[in-house]
Amino acid sequence: MSTYRFVVVATVSVWFAGVAPNHARRDPLPFTRADADPDACGLLTETDVNTALEVKSLPGTHTVQSSTKICSWSDVAGNNTDHRRVIVSLTSAATFNALKSRAGIMTIEPVSGIGDDAFYAIPKSSESPFLYARKGNAAFSVRILNGLKLKAFTRDQEKTKEAALAKAAAGRL
Repeated sequence: MSTYRFVVVATVSVWFAGVAPNHARRDPLPFTRADADPDACGLLTETDVNTALEVKSLPGTHTVQSSTKICSWSDVAGNNTDHRRVIVSLTSAATFNALKSRAGIMTIEPVSGIGDDAFYAIPKSSESPFLYARKGNAAFSVRILNGLKLKAFTRDQEKTKEAALAKAAAGRL
């Protein structure tokens, strides 16, 4: 093959490789993509939740079966309000930032040592606080809901337990 033909074939091959549609390329390591959505149920272990709830929890279950963005743990199946529960919800950094600026609706209290940024969103009512944390472009909330069956945690206990859960979840994000 002449040098001229070799250069033409090589140039055309490189050109085709550059303009081939993205879907035609095989991603050799698809599981390493940074934009892969985490599974909310993978952010905490049963041991993490057992410690926080002070009861033996069942494995986490997706609240909506078609979505991995919300996970709930409890000592009973279902969403029984008589029992304590932990709920983890995945969200975006943009939503995290928007919620952080909503101080009029809830009391916003900064938290240090969890992910890149974290805060409690404390409802004006006596409801349980939410702990929101952000790590990179991913964000999540952790909330403990007191059941009616056991003595309710105080707000300070809820906040301490949510902080421990959020630290564990941020470490797995």
